[in-house]
Amino acid sequence: MRKFLAAFSLLALSISLALAQSPEALLSKTFKAYQSLSGLRVRSTIVAEQKLGEASMKRTISHEATYQRPNLLRVKWIEENGQGGITVVSDGKNLFTQIDALRQVKKETAPKTLKEIVRSSDRQSLVVDELSCFIGESWKDKVTAAKIVGKETLNKRSTTKIQLSLKDGSTQSLWVDEKGFIWRSQRKLEQDHPGGKVTLIITETFSEVTANPKLPKDFFAYKMPPGFKQVSEFQTPQMPPRQQR
Repeated sequence: MRKFLAAFSLLALSISLALAQSPEALLSKTFKAYQSLSGLRVRSTIVAEQKLGEASMKRTISHEATYQRPNLLRVKWIEENGQGGITVVSDGKNLFTQIDALRQVKKETAPKTLKEIVRSSDRQSLVVDELSCFIGESWKDKVTAAKIVGKETLNKRSTTKIQLSLKDGSTQSLWVDEKGFIWRSQRKLEQDHPGGKVTLIITETFSEVTANPKLPKDFFAYKMPPGFKQVSEFQTPQMPPRQQR
């Protein structure tokens, strides 16, 4: 009887460990980790690399974002070269979009939810990331297959690497910690082109993931920078007419 109970306990433990390490269980854990939050702050670096044959082009962007339910946010993207960026702020009543290159700010009424703000239509994101989980987009609607690749250490942090096949034909890898938070995401997309196959790789590495951050009361307040103009729609600079010779 004791041998039977011991064998049964060992079997139950093995099944439990197998389920805990399944990619589906980890993806669900990630979804729940972000869904349980009232607020989220992240800082990351995004590297987009495009390859066509021997030619390649790389673009690096710094990203900072803070979200708070139901409809507060402050997001900023800055180019690596420092030549301006884009800032989006919702104070709960108004939504401000600031484009530094145009020195213009668009003001509009803020939607009532973060999902309405970050998704301009009913279409959801094609990938699994921190924002899509935070606003309630299920990974099950995006992933066709998933497998655990192994363990990796990122900035002295232990993570599990999960490889995903997405419904749009691209692949994505996620590095997830024991709490379910994402510390790196890499998406690879290949498309046919007359000059050969184009490969696009987008890698986002997080330096900060803070759950329910403590924020000052005026954190989501927006103040237009000096020299900027408020517009109802963005206006591109007019090119001077060519002079006829």
